Amino acid sequence: MLQGGLPPAQHGEGIISRCLASIEAKPINWLWPGRIARGKLTVVAGNPGLGKSQWSAWLAAIVSTGGLWPVDRMRCKPGGVIFLSAEDDPADTLRPRLEAVGTDLNRIHIIDGVRIGYRADGTLEQRGFNLQADLETLGRMLDDLGDVAAVIIDPISAYLGDTDSHNNADMRGLLTPLAEMAARFRVAVIAITHLNKAQGQQALMRVSGSLALVAAARGSFQVSADPDDKDRRLFLPAKNNIGQDQTGLAFRIESATVPSGAGPISTSRIVWETEAVVMTADDALQSSESRRANSPRESATQFLRDILASGPVPVIEVEAAAEDAGHSASTIRRAADAMGVEKRKTSARGGWTWALPSKMSKSAQDAQPLHVSTLDILDTLDTLEATKAQGVASANFQEVEL
Repeated sequence: MLQGGLPPAQHGEGIISRCLASIEAKPINWLWPGRIARGKLTVVAGNPGLGKSQWSAWLAAIVSTGGLWPVDRMRCKPGGVIFLSAEDDPADTLRPRLEAVGTDLNRIHIIDGVRIGYRADGTLEQRGFNLQADLETLGRMLDDLGDVAAVIIDPISAYLGDTDSHNNADMRGLLTPLAEMAARFRVAVIAITHLNKAQGQQALMRVSGSLALVAAARGSFQVSADPDDKDRRLFLPAKNNIGQDQTGLAFRIESATVPSGAGPISTSRIVWETEAVVMTADDALQSSESRRANSPRESATQFLRDILASGPVPVIEVEAAAEDAGHSASTIRRAADAMGVEKRKTSARGGWTWALPSKMSKSAQDAQPLHVSTLDILDTLDTLEATKAQGVASANFQEVEL
C-alpha cells in the first residue's frame, strides 16, 4: 500500500500515480483576486475593435507597478510582464498605450522572434515565435528573468505554429504543455482571442477555434460593447472554475497623449467605472443579438426578402407596402442597398422594379410574398432591348429616387 510522502509509483504498463495524501493542499495564487490566477491559463475573447489590446496594456500597468485593481481596490503584487503581440507595433502602438496608463517599462519584455543563428556575414537570422516549438525557450526566459507574473499572448492564433486551431486533439497537445509551464513558473498566461460569427450560442461556444482553448482555461472573459451604450465596454465572466466572483466590470476608452523624442503621440487608454456590473457574457450576447434581430434595419431586410420572394416588384408597390408596414422609405432604401437589391428600369417610360439579388433568389423561393408583381420579366427584357435599339440615351435609364 502506498503511504503518504512516498515518491510517485509505477503500476502495470508504466502508469505513474501518487497517493492523494502525499499532495499538500495549497491556495490559489491570484494575480487579480477572484479573476485571473498565476499558474493558470486565462482566455479573454471579443470582437475586433472593442479594446482587448487596451485592456492588456492596462493589465501590464497594474502588474508592473503593483497598482490597484478596479472596484475592489485590492493591490497587485508587482512583477514583470512578457508580451507576444502580433498585431500591434511595439514602437508606435504598444509603447504609447503602455505609457498612457503609467506602466513601468523596465518590467515589460517584448518577444520579437527566436534566434536561429548567424549568417555568413555575421547578421542575426531569426524566425517567428510559436508555442508549438518554443515553449522550452520561453521557459528559459522566464527562469532568467525570475520575477515575471504574466505572459500575454495577443492573439494566440498567431502563435500556434502548425497546430490546427479548430482541431481539439491538436489544440490539447499544444495547450497541455503551456498550462504545465504556467504552473511550473507560477505565471498567469493570458490568451487573447476573437469570437466566431455563430449566433444564438453561449459565450463559451463563441470563442474562435477549438473548444479545447476554453476547456483548458481556468477562467474565460469576454470584452463586449454595452447594448445600451455604444461607447461603453463590458468585461464579463464567461467561465470561472476557480474564483467566486461572477460580477463583470465596465470601462470606456479615452484618448491620451504621451511625449516622445519626435513630439507628442496620440494614443488611447481605458478608464474603469467604480461599480461592478451584474451581467454575464451570456447575458450580453443574448441582449445584443435580440436587439439586432429587432432593429429597424433587420426588420426592413426581412420585409424586402418577403415581398421580393416571387420576383421583381415595382418600387412604387414596395414603398407603399413598406409604409403600411411601418417602415420608413430611407430605412427600406438602406436595407435594399445593404442586401444588394437589383434595381431595373422596365422601359423608357415605365417605372423601376426591385428584385432580390440572384444569390438570394433561390433561397427565397419558398418564402410567402406579401405582394405579387404583375410584370413579366421576359417582357421587361424585350422592352429594354427594343428601347436600346431605338437609340434612347443611356441617361434616361438613371434611377430616380422616389
